[in-house]
Amino acid sequence: MRQNILFDKYSFNFYLCMSMRNDQILLLHSPKIVNDLKFSSPSVYENFKSPRDIMSSIDGKSLNLDVDLKLDKKNKNLLKQDDKLKLKKKKVNNIDLDQQEDTFKKKNKNKIIFKSKDNLVNISKISLKSSKHKKKQKLNQSQIRKIEIQNLDVNNINKFIVINQPLSIEQLSFKLQIPAAEIITSLFLKGISVTVNQLVDVSIATQIAQQYDFVVNNKNDNNIDYQDKFKTITSSTSINRAPVITILGHVDHGKTSLLDTIRNTNSVIKERGGITQSIGAYEVNWLYNQAYTKLVFLDTPGHEAFSNMRLRCSQVADLIILIVAADDGLKPQTIESIEYILSMKLPCIVAINKIDKSDINIMRVKEQLAQYNLVSEDWGGNISCVDISALKKINIDKLLTTVCSVVESLNLKADPMELAQGSILEAYLDKKKGVVANVIIRNGSLNIGDVIISGNVYGRVKRMKDSCGNILIKAGPSSILEVLGFHSMPQGGLNFEVVENEKQAKRLIAETKIVNDSNLLDFKLKSYNYKKNIKSLNLIIRADTQGTIDAIINAFMQISQNKVQLNVLTSNSGSISDTDINLASNSRALIIAFNINISTNILSKAEKANVSLCQFSIIYDLLDYIQNYMLNSIDPEYSKVLIGKAIVQTVFYIQKGAIAGCLVQSGKLKKDASINIYRNNQLIHESIIVSLKRIKDDVNEVTANNECGVRCQDDYLWQSQDIIEAYELCEKSKIL
Repeated sequence: MRQNILFDKYSFNFYLCMSMRNDQILLLHSPKIVNDLKFSSPSVYENFKSPRDIMSSIDGKSLNLDVDLKLDKKNKNLLKQDDKLKLKKKKVNNIDLDQQEDTFKKKNKNKIIFKSKDNLVNISKISLKSSKHKKKQKLNQSQIRKIEIQNLDVNNINKFIVINQPLSIEQLSFKLQIPAAEIITSLFLKGISVTVNQLVDVSIATQIAQQYDFVVNNKNDNNIDYQDKFKTITSSTSINRAPVITILGHVDHGKTSLLDTIRNTNSVIKERGGITQSIGAYEVNWLYNQAYTKLVFLDTPGHEAFSNMRLRCSQVADLIILIVAADDGLKPQTIESIEYILSMKLPCIVAINKIDKSDINIMRVKEQLAQYNLVSEDWGGNISCVDISALKKINIDKLLTTVCSVVESLNLKADPMELAQGSILEAYLDKKKGVVANVIIRNGSLNIGDVIISGNVYGRVKRMKDSCGNILIKAGPSSILEVLGFHSMPQGGLNFEVVENEKQAKRLIAETKIVNDSNLLDFKLKSYNYKKNIKSLNLIIRADTQGTIDAIINAFMQISQNKVQLNVLTSNSGSISDTDINLASNSRALIIAFNINISTNILSKAEKANVSLCQFSIIYDLLDYIQNYMLNSIDPEYSKVLIGKAIVQTVFYIQKGAIAGCLVQSGKLKKDASINIYRNNQLIHESIIVSLKRIKDDVNEVTANNECGVRCQDDYLWQSQDIIEAYELCEKSKIL
């Protein structure tokens, strides 16, 4: 719509200088300085509104302007300018008329025109450079305000921090907002040498945080419910799966003997030292309700050092059989097992073993169990207790029937059509096979060629063997397998899963942060009971599996290190290499080989390099050897035993020195005995008797009520009435 607008001196087409860019507002294309504005039509004048009234009537959110304020002299460029405006989309938000006025700039950028309510006022020339400078100042001021607000927020933050897992020095530095170099220096002054990428355990990280007045919470919010770790299977292709039954109990309470009885084998004779030192997995078919039921058993070590293995087996179990010896009752590892059962809410059956012995007390065992909230069914509780004898095969069928009835109530399901999921029981490095992982499948099926991932390690399955040694192409749920194909050693206790391809495996690894427990155990031992100026024993550990290494280091941590510090330089599964020999030679370390074979070549190299290399197959022997080695390195300590007392009656001076003429009052004086010399009831000198004479003869000792001549080591100037107390040094028994 065209309107003719009359000015004081000029009359022109208003259409040339205004363009309809929005349904609600007109914007100037070629703004002119206007002193007075009149319309040719009175009706138009009456309907005219000031720019401020128009802008205030528009909703700022609904207003969308696409305007380019760069102007051309010629009107023929307007079309080109409109095309450019369509490409450039600059959103104008938060229009506030009370704080900011819309400005239109001329092309020469010399003047700024403000729109007022009644007329357009010409403002004096203002340099745009100064306006830019003001904008920069405003931006700088806003940035400064933001920084101040952030600083206030940091200062006002409650210094609460959660440390519930091991951290590297770099991660701890980021968490505390403290330079890593400062943390490293602080630990170094305490005798702990670390690097920026080295892990520290929760206790040490907590101590560091508390130094800087942080309140530390060590509770783990990510508690895992191992029963719900794998989703409940409800698909149409689901089948009943075999239960995984873990046998727990104290050492020598009959866990392996029970499994031997069930399997009609004799594994105890084959075990070194008669104790279990690794996880054993077995499959048994038992006739229940006229049908064979498959049962998968896990045998665990009972020695206190193998707590990680017991925890690992508890985490994958559907049912626990707790073995308690009727003649021994509850022991430390039995109580540890009960804690696993209660914390993980696992169904449990108690087998009271060795009832064939004469000195048993079953009632005492049940009373002890009741103290830990395991109340027998015949006492009104919900725990099935079965009295058995693994050696005499008494009530074994009753135990297995009870197991089957409990398993039936659990209603365990799995879907063999899905990709395999499960857990890593153990992993080790075989010289011929490479990385070997013992796994258990909880759901799905595992096939040759599947891409398998666990933590930050993946691989492609090349070979599978079951617990009986059969080579398989495909394995279903509740299968215990020996799997070859991992590129590097997986961490025992972690879950595994099968993925579609290697690309997906690498992506999952990049998103996964797994703490290597073995490195952490090494660091724990290095920082355990750290003290300055004490002797140290450097160790290089090689064992058959990573679980065995964990057990050995845990056992070493139980040894007192107040006088000799144990330092584990390296600990890996696999055979001893030339690098280990060179490291041991340079660091004077002791190489420990546990349950591995040593080649004659390595033995000869160790002998030439004068390196101590010790081979063990029983953990008791290893611990005894290390403790004796530590004791032998301790300097002997002596205690003084009073053997006699004498008084100086006179002093003789000879060419060799002063001689004290003494009377032995009690006990005896002996040559080479230590003596304390007192004068006026004050100790004034300590020395050693180097010469002892009776009349004119040299003697080794002089008894009470006899006179003798005494000369001490440093020719002390005796005085009459000095008191001599003689002591004999007795070597103390060495303790760590």
